[in-house]
Amino acid sequence: MKAIVEHFKTISAIPRCSFEASLMKEYLVSFAQKCGCKVYVDEVGNVLCSKGKPTICLQAHYDMVCIGESKTIELVQEGTLLRAKNSTLGADNGMGMALMFWAMETYGNVECLFTADEEVGLIGASYFKEPLQARYVLNLDSETEGEICIGCAGGVDVIASLPFSSIAIPSGAQLYAVNAEGFLGGHSGIDIDKQIPSAIKVLAHELLKTSCTLIHFEGGDRRNAIAKSAKAIVATHEPLDFDDKRLHVTLLEEGSYTEALKESTHILKLLSGFAQGVRAWDRFLDMPLSSINMGLVRIEKGHVRFDCAARAMDDENLAILADETQAFFEALGCDVGQEHWHGAWKPDAGDFAHRIKAIMQTLYPDVCMYAVHAGLECGELIAKQTKKIEAVSIGPTIRYPHSLREECDLDSVARMRVILEKIMNEVH
Repeated sequence: MKAIVEHFKTISAIPRCSFEASLMKEYLVSFAQKCGCKVYVDEVGNVLCSKGKPTICLQAHYDMVCIGESKTIELVQEGTLLRAKNSTLGADNGMGMALMFWAMETYGNVECLFTADEEVGLIGASYFKEPLQARYVLNLDSETEGEICIGCAGGVDVIASLPFSSIAIPSGAQLYAVNAEGFLGGHSGIDIDKQIPSAIKVLAHELLKTSCTLIHFEGGDRRNAIAKSAKAIVATHEPLDFDDKRLHVTLLEEGSYTEALKESTHILKLLSGFAQGVRAWDRFLDMPLSSINMGLVRIEKGHVRFDCAARAMDDENLAILADETQAFFEALGCDVGQEHWHGAWKPDAGDFAHRIKAIMQTLYPDVCMYAVHAGLECGELIAKQTKKIEAVSIGPTIRYPHSLREECDLDSVARMRVILEKIMNEVH
């Protein structure tokens, strides 16, 4: 366990934000070669390491979501919990990487795949084409110990852009800034069924009730996160006030802005009319079948840009939802495109899953199998292999990933090491 924590400390000292993880890639190559592995690096930065005759390919992504002071991570341990000071911790997926480093040091027959830029659309997995030696993939990117993930949603980003023109601010109008704050936010897959309000939607809906004219509007932090904040600047001849206490109004100085958006009402109706959230429910899995999230709204270069993340538990429903969303935006005058398609990983409780379950029951008698309405790389990875490969995903307990509150339970990491040791020794 000490070696795994030391590996994580080393990983945490190397910058690895998505699209900015070249130093981490170089370290992966160097470390794997020191462990006696053959190393292959593809054109998008995936790193495949192998030695001996492996049965299992361990897999994790080496980029992380960087929020706060994450380029110089300062680790803080409180009891058995590991956090980072003023930063995302990066245990997603750094702790999985640390377990893989331990495995490369420990075993003579091992295959490890470190994928690039997972957090920005499963890019590495989508482009990985190298044949794997192993016949099983053990993904280490799950975040609750004692559970086995056997399927996940596919996803695609729908990006719309609406051109606007400018008009003079109405004579005599007061200028206001309206900030929507204090919203919970959340993951656009895992949390989409929790009825978490979107700050973008709430702000647009409330502004549409007034006679205001938009000067500016923006909201959200990431397209795959439920917006926890949004802000607008408006002009109006009426006093501006809202019953919703999450909307904070500030009077601006006269002359602070001179132009407004001619398409103000059209933009607010588009935002208010967008059907955010779960679109269909899977009764068999008792989870969302399909969902859509408008995660980002930005004004740039004469256009309003809307970034949406669509998800579905099968490719057919994903394509339908993406096309419906595109048609919605096109009907309202937007230019629309689809990006970063990754297929669904159809839930499959095969032989490998049952063998992992039997091993995990030695520590977790009530271990369960489940599918998740979020993206994991297993589906993309096994779909491109010429031979049949089974996959499952497990991992230690990581709470509040992608946020400044992110924390990892080190006791769960210790138990996961025991499980991984049993898997490596018993699955052949």
